[in-house]
Amino acid sequence: MTRLLSLKTLALAGVALLLIAAGDGSNLKLWDPANKLTWADYRDTALTGSKIRAAMTNSGIVFSVRQQDEDVIVTCYAQMDRDKSFVDTAKKLPRILQHEQYHFNITEYWSRKLKKDIATGHFTVKNFKQKAIDLQQDANTKCKEMQVEYDTETKHSILKDEQKKWEQKVDELLKKTEQYGDKKVALTLGS
Repeated sequence: MTRLLSLKTLALAGVALLLIAAGDGSNLKLWDPANKLTWADYRDTALTGSKIRAAMTNSGIVFSVRQQDEDVIVTCYAQMDRDKSFVDTAKKLPRILQHEQYHFNITEYWSRKLKKDIATGHFTVKNFKQKAIDLQQDANTKCKEMQVEYDTETKHSILKDEQKKWEQKVDELLKKTEQYGDKKVALTLGS
């Protein structure tokens, strides 16, 4: 029997939680180390004139599971919704874009961490669904917490030394989880 478990709850970079709307996909950008964010990825300029924010990246973890008996394929990746990512057009500075890239990188790290937890976990056919849901919710919660901590400690990129520390920290986390960079993980469950 084949079951599809789709858990598309997204941890949003920048504090809130939103669901990336399904559409033709052109508004979605998958995390890719060779395809960094550009200002063209920010299609909404609703923040123009904002005294609070310069930009906000709507990124999240997409997670789905296809299970046929004890064989499981997990698909998990970080993506950005361009239509829900905002920029104040007067504040398009390189340091702001770099800061937003690291929000996206944090989302990618938690996507990889989730894949690692799934790949190295001990699951049975009976307990897999609930454990996968719990791991996915935990990854989203921790991703959101890390996003808030990142903004707080860097003061949204204003504190340059703190920004550099965070960039190094996130780069190290991505390097440590490099083997989980593929979108899919396959595993066989125990009885």
